[in-house]
Amino acid sequence: MKNTITRRLTILISLALMISSVLVAFLGAVMSESIKVDNMGKQLIPALSLVEQNTLNYIDGNIDRNTYENIIMNSVEENNRQYIIFNSDGTILINTGEKTDNTTEEKINDSISEILKNKKTVVKLYDYPNNPLVLVGMPIVKENQIIGAAFALEHAADFLPDRIRFMKAVVISLFIVIPFISLLSYIVLQRIVKPVKNVVEVALSMTEGDFSIRADETLKGEIGFLGRTLNKMSVDLYRNVSQLFIEKNRLQKVLDSLEEGMIAVDENKNITHFNKVFLDMFNLKEDIKETCVDEIEIISEDLTELTQVIEGKYSIVKNSTANGRIMRIIIASIEDEKSSAVGAVILFRDITELEKLESMRKNYVANVSHELRSPLTSIRGLIEPLMDSIVTDEKDIKRYYNIIYQESLRLSRLVDDIMELSRLQNDGAVIDKSRVDLKALLEMVYERYRLHDEEISLVYSASPVPKVYTNYDRIEQVMVILLDNAYKFVKKGGTIEISTKIAEKYVVVSVEDTGEGISPDDLPYIFDRFYKSDKSRSKKGTGLGLSIAKEILNIMGENITVESTAGKGSKFEFTVHTEEI
Repeated sequence: MKNTITRRLTILISLALMISSVLVAFLGAVMSESIKVDNMGKQLIPALSLVEQNTLNYIDGNIDRNTYENIIMNSVEENNRQYIIFNSDGTILINTGEKTDNTTEEKINDSISEILKNKKTVVKLYDYPNNPLVLVGMPIVKENQIIGAAFALEHAADFLPDRIRFMKAVVISLFIVIPFISLLSYIVLQRIVKPVKNVVEVALSMTEGDFSIRADETLKGEIGFLGRTLNKMSVDLYRNVSQLFIEKNRLQKVLDSLEEGMIAVDENKNITHFNKVFLDMFNLKEDIKETCVDEIEIISEDLTELTQVIEGKYSIVKNSTANGRIMRIIIASIEDEKSSAVGAVILFRDITELEKLESMRKNYVANVSHELRSPLTSIRGLIEPLMDSIVTDEKDIKRYYNIIYQESLRLSRLVDDIMELSRLQNDGAVIDKSRVDLKALLEMVYERYRLHDEEISLVYSASPVPKVYTNYDRIEQVMVILLDNAYKFVKKGGTIEISTKIAEKYVVVSVEDTGEGISPDDLPYIFDRFYKSDKSRSKKGTGLGLSIAKEILNIMGENITVESTAGKGSKFEFTVHTEEI
């Protein structure tokens, strides 16, 4: 690059020098010839003055025509020039040479007009090819009246050799001077271009993102000042670019750490920023950048207000429901430093689970209220007639007291179950485990329930099982919950069977009954709090037993499942590991 610039500048300087030299030579030649013309004119004027005097003598009759012509011709022969004398009307009085050509005649006529009009002497050079001609004309005056004009024409043949010699000298000088000047220019320009090239390289490196190259600051003058300025700008740009890069990464980390999906769009609704949560939320790929949101069908219908938000410079919050998912969408416009709308930020928050939890919370409160209201209503309904002495029979009074006692026990059990479930659902709940003889535990539970209802057959298919690693009391509690639940839904003459089977690392305990069964619609919710397949809630129980059983087993790392066919019965199975997990 440096050599190219230097070479071009050298050529330009050489051309400028050559053109300047030619112009100077041309002007010198013109001025030299002009001086020669002036000198020749000065030499011809005295001779023309004698011709003028003799012409006046001839006109006045002092000399005859022959004498007049002899005097003029003698002057011609001595000086090798031509004389032409005109009368005032433009006719030729005498012409000592051959007839002039048309061009010379036109120039002489122009000079005659100039002489007759301005009454002054004219000296001119007519540069004909190979035959330059000097013309001197002066008026013939008598008693302040111009009565004619005298012209002397002399060939300046020596102009051509002088001109040729002068041009040869100029050309030879150029051939000698131009190489020397070119070499000198090249050396000088190298010294000038080198720091400029250094500055250019620094600037180009900055445009490519490399801020490590520095300009030479040791140079004097403007180039050194430019180098120092460029180095300072490079340091400042590097600092700013680094800060912007850090801010960009920080922003991306913040966006990726959001739980909400986020996109930013410009004023044309083209996507400029997004986070991974947004891509995962709508199963999109990273090539959506610079894509208009109207072209993304999965979100375009939910963003119909986007244009109005951008133009109106305000924010909106809306909910959208699609494919069983509830999405909360927040759209807020973005403004620049001039308060002009330049786009918008859109947040997508999946609130499906929140809505479900809110619904569960409402149902939970409603169920607790219902379960508490029933025993309280019964107790109140029985106490009021006792307080008002409406019931006086001793047997009825005892029966009322017995019912009140049973309802209070029911209320106590409900509160205990709620407290138990709350403790189990606490994140810090821990259940201690140890080696337990599962077979002995199941036999104990079987003996307790064997005579629970003589009209329902309880069967325990005893089989050898290894000791398990669990909590004795909690497994017993789970078995009690499952058996109580089975007895509620098995009719007289039905059967409840307890069985076990050994898997690779755990024992599967089953409680199977021939009761009413569970409908397919109720099956997914059977372990939810307060859930009852009996919508009238007329059967006994709080609806918390199975929820407690599931929470116990989850905390111990076990699993519980249910299989049921409406009208044929249900089968609950849970695992108990033989080793610590």
